[in-house]
Amino acid sequence: MEKQKTVGFLLKRVDCNDGVASHCKTLIRGLRAAGWRVVLITGLVNYDAGSEDSFQALKDLSEDWIVFEDMKPFLPTWASIRRIEEIVNKYEISLFHAHGYSMLLLARILKIFTGLECVATFHLLIEDENSTWIKSVLRPKIRKYQIYLRVFAPKAFIAYSSEIERFLIQDLGFPKNKVRKILAGMDTNYFRLPSSEERQKAREKFGFEEKELVCTLVGRLNWIKGHDVLIDAVRQIRKEFPEMVLKCLFAGSGDREQEIKEYAFVSEDDSHSFIFAGYLNDMREVYWTSDIFVLPSRLEGFAFVVAEAMCCGTVPIRTPAAGALDQIEEGKTGYIVPFDDAEALSKAIQKLANKDFRLQMGQQCAEYASSVFDRELMIEKTVELYCECCGMETTESLKA
Repeated sequence: MEKQKTVGFLLKRVDCNDGVASHCKTLIRGLRAAGWRVVLITGLVNYDAGSEDSFQALKDLSEDWIVFEDMKPFLPTWASIRRIEEIVNKYEISLFHAHGYSMLLLARILKIFTGLECVATFHLLIEDENSTWIKSVLRPKIRKYQIYLRVFAPKAFIAYSSEIERFLIQDLGFPKNKVRKILAGMDTNYFRLPSSEERQKAREKFGFEEKELVCTLVGRLNWIKGHDVLIDAVRQIRKEFPEMVLKCLFAGSGDREQEIKEYAFVSEDDSHSFIFAGYLNDMREVYWTSDIFVLPSRLEGFAFVVAEAMCCGTVPIRTPAAGALDQIEEGKTGYIVPFDDAEALSKAIQKLANKDFRLQMGQQCAEYASSVFDRELMIEKTVELYCECCGMETTESLKA
């Protein structure tokens, strides 16, 4: 049997409660099954009590995890370069996979010393071109991105959403033949439709009654995720339709937790409407207990949690940030609402108040998501790209 292949993941930092860490876990787990080892080479690692299991999972899945507390991707030290060179030799690393454009300079320097190519995933948070955010935050940086990529371009870019693919090719001018769209994949055997017993058990665990309509937002407790928009929408529904028993579950932790809770809890009615569950390791139960999944983000790269929720039959409502084009067919697999529009979000939630309609759409979500966002498909395409970039035989690699 051919020896295992090894890829070195380069990350500037690791926040164990965010989507990048979650994506890396899924990717590493799938690569291991395909006969590849992963060595993590990263900067500082951040986790709290809630996300400690996520940290441990990354550690257990990786062949090794080398942390540079003084990681400086734009000005790497000679000692760090030599240390990574030693790691390359020790584990016979075949290529690097840089997560984030900031690691490309380091990858180019490492190529001089090791001869290894680099594949990169662009985790930039991207939003709709009509949003004021892109005009004020992203557009002024595009010229810098273009110059940087011209000098430190990787062998290939992985775009895990159509919006990122468009951004790389149209906005940054990266060659089309060097961009590979590989949609983010989930473990569709794990994220699946629940049985009636499983759903009932999940509802009981979180204390929800069957008559209650549960809207859930999973994400870091940061204003960028739009918690305030959902809170405003729930208050609006509560005012206009007091007979609707609507509950809002927030799952996640983050640096704006106290501010968001202060925004949520103003009145006694708020204390009945909003539940903060903190960071949860098993999100499947969160999706199973939910009727509607809401993500009114102002910025996204793909929104993995939306795809996971869809696989579980939970109907999503989200903004047109990156990932929306691949996830939502309006009125069939969810709804897209404008940025910062609590009224539009309120109306979308109202459309899904009808149980029969919601269940029908949930079935459509699960069928679509389980076929499109399949982890095995993502791994197959990723391994093909790895092999292509470092001159391996794909078939032999998959058999290893």
